[in-house]
Amino acid sequence: MLKEKRNLMLYKQDFEKFFRLLSETFTIFGPSKTDGSRSFTKIDASDEIAFDYENTKMSLKEFFFPQTETLFFFDTEKNEVKQTDVETNKHDKQNILFGVRPCDAMSISFLDKVFNANNPQDLYYTRRRKSTRIVSFACTNPASTCFCTSVGCGPDSETGADIIFFELNGRYFIKTVTPEGEKTIKSAEKLLNPATKNDIEEKVHLMKTANSNLKKIFDSGNLQKKLDNFNAPYWGKLHRKCLGCGICTYLCPTCHCFDITDEVIKSNGRRIRTWDSCMFSLFTLHASGHNPRPTQKERMRQRIMHKFNYAPKYYGKTFCVGCGRCVIYCPVNMDIRDVMKEIMEER
Repeated sequence: MLKEKRNLMLYKQDFEKFFRLLSETFTIFGPSKTDGSRSFTKIDASDEIAFDYENTKMSLKEFFFPQTETLFFFDTEKNEVKQTDVETNKHDKQNILFGVRPCDAMSISFLDKVFNANNPQDLYYTRRRKSTRIVSFACTNPASTCFCTSVGCGPDSETGADIIFFELNGRYFIKTVTPEGEKTIKSAEKLLNPATKNDIEEKVHLMKTANSNLKKIFDSGNLQKKLDNFNAPYWGKLHRKCLGCGICTYLCPTCHCFDITDEVIKSNGRRIRTWDSCMFSLFTLHASGHNPRPTQKERMRQRIMHKFNYAPKYYGKTFCVGCGRCVIYCPVNMDIRDVMKEIMEER
């Protein structure tokens, strides 16, 4: 059991050795220079890792909760069901997700509440989760689209991470967060030294500067109360720009809606789980033809209410980490920060 979080130092010139020692035990995934940090890909050498990225386009969600996956195969003639083996990794090793931004690490702690907390647990998610360690990198230069401090996160948040790295001058400040984090660095212990008072002071100053660059846009607690008005007049205008394309939900690290379909040829078939979105018109369409969310107004209301009202009530957390992906990639430049401000200012 981890009695105390440790503060350790690693010189940058030793990082290649550090990476090599970890890769003997773990398969390492991270933001890669080759794909422009679009997503987390398998990393074979330390010089492939992109350290200067703001965030990946795709979140960590797809690593634990794939966009499409086969749940099981079945044969209706033989009355048999064969469950698929959950592919946790391809090398008989555990995984490390290296270089995760704190907002994405926190988002996994939210998905844990959905898929991994209560019975029945989601077998497919749980197996991948148990086989993976998360090593996050603190944000020293948050993007202009980031608003993590408005939703209870921050550039140095430890939530969801097993280890967190801080990049200092010529060295890395490493903080172990969980017992799994301690086990992860055990093989590279000889390269690490205890952090000194000067190291800690430099780290604190660095993160104080990073936090000062993040303006708090709204208070998520007050926002939850404001959203208790289900029939508020602002719902009639907030949706007008929205195309209903769903890109915000697909890129969001905490959205987890899915659909289940069966593909059958004669007596053989498979059951598939695929991502879905509350922003799609077919999402709530009944077999009768009735749709309780017939327009984009109701669908936009559902998305906002789920993240900022229902989730805090049911899970104790706002299901938004302020990563800014929905701001960056919305095709009509719909900014969720402006939506929140408009709701807060409505009388």
